[in-house]
Amino acid sequence: MNAGWLEVIVGVIGVGLGAAGKMARSSVVIAVGLILMGIAHIVSATWSHFLGDIGAFLILLGLGMSIAMVIRQWRKK
Repeated sequence: MNAGWLEVIVGVIGVGLGAAGKMARSSVVIAVGLILMGIAHIVSATWSHFLGDIGAFLILLGLGMSIAMVIRQWRKK
């Protein structure tokens, strides 16, 4: 099984959990980034760079959102 398919499957599970309200918004953004990174491994080379870059940006955005949330909770104490 290609690693791209595994990323897509984990991303879809993450989006499903987010839609059910079981995960934070930042985790759903990371899951969407994983889906795009997985698709980038599956599709042709023309689209793989574009989708990989967008997926990486979404993963970094989700991580930034998570860090901001942790800092905000830390400052409230």
